[in-house]
Amino acid sequence: MWVAVTIVRTRALSFATVGNAIPWANTPRSNNLSDSNIAFAPSPGTFAFARQATLIAAVREGDAAFNVFDNDTARHAYERAFAIDSTQCEVRWKLARANVHRGMVVPEKEREKWFVTAEGHARRATVLCPDSPDAHFFLAVSIAQITKVIGGKRRIELSKDVKREAETALAIDPAHAGAMHVLGRWNYEIAGLGWISKVAAKVVYGGVPPGASYEQAKEWFERAIASRPDMPLNHLWLGESLIKLEDYAGARVHLQECIDRPDVLWDDPRSKEKARESLREIEGKK
Repeated sequence: MWVAVTIVRTRALSFATVGNAIPWANTPRSNNLSDSNIAFAPSPGTFAFARQATLIAAVREGDAAFNVFDNDTARHAYERAFAIDSTQCEVRWKLARANVHRGMVVPEKEREKWFVTAEGHARRATVLCPDSPDAHFFLAVSIAQITKVIGGKRRIELSKDVKREAETALAIDPAHAGAMHVLGRWNYEIAGLGWISKVAAKVVYGGVPPGASYEQAKEWFERAIASRPDMPLNHLWLGESLIKLEDYAGARVHLQECIDRPDVLWDDPRSKEKARESLREIEGKK
């Protein structure tokens, strides 16, 4: 899903993470779909009961594949669940997540359709369950991925939606590390806008949004780490923010944390490679 150094080296607004994966929820790899979460409760022995059992089995298969970073198998399982019942919120946001993952690895010219499809599923999930933090989070993630494949003023416009949906997820679940991470990335990217993008931001926001800064990015990544210290990605981007703030000693600590921690996301190896690259680049800086 792309070259690991893109975000740091370019000035265009983009919310793609290294490897284009973003923390998906506050709790790692939870299986949320159960009888109590299904919108109907059919009697045993009926067709509806068998349908429900098949739906739950498909989601659990998708979750199991997701847990071992088998993204294609997960996506196919969630697609089967969606074919059974398109009104289940959890199926929708998990399918959004799966489509984002697929869009990360296809050829560049094919990415937009996967991200747009992901956005559609996530947006519907927010309608089906407006109180679901993961629905709003994956809507933010999906839109963020779209900003990678479009340009100009439209990219800046969509950045407002990314921020809004991340803030909504966090309002519902104040410990949602994924939403904190997205807000950290939003601040990081806004703070690094080039002059052309700042002109577009002036049109969309009336100027560069006040308060958006590397310092704010640092604070959001610190909060994300407090909630999910196990995630290498959070440590990577705190390290990158500290580099921007010229706190090289602090950056080294978190870049090394990124490298040393076990993989949590399927593309954490890319995050770790970026961390190694950044460590080389700041070698000798005080």
